[in-house]
Amino acid sequence: MPQASGSKKHSVALACTVFQRRLASSTTAIYQSLSRRLEKQKALLEELEVLPPSQRAKRLAQIQGRQFDGEQDEDDLDDSQRELLTTETTTAVELDQLRGEIAALAEVAAAAKRLKDKGPDSDSKLAALQECLKKAEFHELTDGRGRLLIFTEHRDTLNHLREHLEKWGYSTCEIHGGMNPHERKQAQEDFRVSRQICVATEAAGEGINLQFCHLMVNYDLPCNPTRLEQRLGRIHRIGQARECHAFNFVASESDEGQAIIEGRILERLLEKLDPMRTVLADRVFDVVGEVLTLNDVNLPEMPREAAHDPRRLDEYLDLIEKVDPTRLIRYEQSTGIALARANVDFSGFQRANVEAEERRLMPRYVEDHFVKAAKEVGLKVEARADGLWRVEHVLADLRSDRLQAVRHFGKPETTYRKVTFHKEHLEQDQHVDAVLLGPGHPLYSAVDEKLNERLGPLVGTTAFFIEESAESPYLLHFFEISIRGQNTKGVPQALFGELVAVREETSTDAAERFTVIPADVLLDLPAHLSPPATTRRFDAGSAADFLKANYQQERRELCQKERQHFVKVCRDYLEESFKARIRAAEDRVMSLRARETAAPEIGLARQRAENNLADLPRSTVIRKVAPMPLQV
Repeated sequence: MPQASGSKKHSVALACTVFQRRLASSTTAIYQSLSRRLEKQKALLEELEVLPPSQRAKRLAQIQGRQFDGEQDEDDLDDSQRELLTTETTTAVELDQLRGEIAALAEVAAAAKRLKDKGPDSDSKLAALQECLKKAEFHELTDGRGRLLIFTEHRDTLNHLREHLEKWGYSTCEIHGGMNPHERKQAQEDFRVSRQICVATEAAGEGINLQFCHLMVNYDLPCNPTRLEQRLGRIHRIGQARECHAFNFVASESDEGQAIIEGRILERLLEKLDPMRTVLADRVFDVVGEVLTLNDVNLPEMPREAAHDPRRLDEYLDLIEKVDPTRLIRYEQSTGIALARANVDFSGFQRANVEAEERRLMPRYVEDHFVKAAKEVGLKVEARADGLWRVEHVLADLRSDRLQAVRHFGKPETTYRKVTFHKEHLEQDQHVDAVLLGPGHPLYSAVDEKLNERLGPLVGTTAFFIEESAESPYLLHFFEISIRGQNTKGVPQALFGELVAVREETSTDAAERFTVIPADVLLDLPAHLSPPATTRRFDAGSAADFLKANYQQERRELCQKERQHFVKVCRDYLEESFKARIRAAEDRVMSLRARETAAPEIGLARQRAENNLADLPRSTVIRKVAPMPLQV
């Protein structure tokens, strides 16, 4: 760092932050990072030694030209950017400087290897994990009921943890960014059915439901509170029936008593969470990012700034200590969020919930459909003695890449020993290894697609059913209706969809002739192979006109009202958040101006902050938002 200045110094500071976080993650992670850098720097030295002086200087300038945005946080970098920072960033302008770094790298990498090879006894963090797993909360891991999710920031640490966890007798799986969606889905199912512990990187931090698990260890803590919120959201979500336990690992000082800047900052933040929870009525991880923003605390920026000047650590700790959670309450009151939360119409919610339950595709119908569909396509499904199902062999046709279901959801397994269609079975200890089948599962989707291929010629034809209590024959018309709109970018999207049945009587009055009835009416009517004695020609066009003018129009108006309300909420929120951005940008400019006299190299950051402040009113324009168009 002393050899760098300006934007180069930002890149070096960012690289230092990456190395520090890998050092705090595990000895394996820092050893692998140092080893990769050592090999890269050796290769660079060999390349430069054979070049003439003019090309040598040009090559070094090219490498040093790969600068990174000084405002970027380590959490914002992807794996390829981190790799560039830790392996190729250099301030060397002469070969002797490069040789000196290679010698220092070899020495420190050898020291890291010695520590790594000593095993868990020399790794205080790994020893802390082993001790943590002895706590009462983790006892259910041993009997197959419990599941534990461990988050780490680095693939090297992930491999390190899996190796030791398996030595301790635990069964493990992994989820990381190098896996495609199908592999992640399979790992998720493997975790649910047969593995005690899943070790994951941020790839499991969003978009994956791991609600069957309620134990979490954050082996590495992210500096971005939003990422912490996303992690907890994998297990702590609506429908979670058990109490969730999250253990956060933080190293605040070295064995020699030297302060670890990032660890001290995160430790102080975690200490603030309990009083924050008291003030905010048990809300913590889902609002901590907002609380810090409203208190002008830029948590991701602190470790990077401290790399410039470690003496500022006490200032940062004091900033976190002064965080006032009541600012969030005042903000919510000013934007109407608190008022909305206090005036939720729960009776309406309960009514809507009952209606949703009535419209939901019930598991027994899903089960009946799959068993009968499997028989039609030649898939053998056997009943088990415990009430569940077994599929010994999945046909090759159902695993073929020509099926759209296979391309979309992945290939079904070759065999399923235990299958259920009822979610509550998965909560029973004896069925923890069962596989839940339903729409969206690879096997269910493949069977459904094969069945539709066979039944394709029957679409649009007529079937006959018997209702013994009916006084005269009537017609049932089935329509699939949808209401579509556009997002803010003009991309069409479905807002509502439903299968609707219209009953047609013999009356000449349209109001009496047509009525909308539940679409599952046929479930209670036995089919008949031949038409009844009295039949009449059906008029699908008139039924469609009735549906459009009545039921579908009502649904369209409801969607319109919901979207208008959504637009208003978004507008109010954007206006308040825009004001907050302006205040934060102004504060940053003033802070950098005050520091620039003592540290001239901050001038570039100050100029960038001023430009950002000037651009805000031009780049963020809140226009009057009209209700987005709807189509039926």
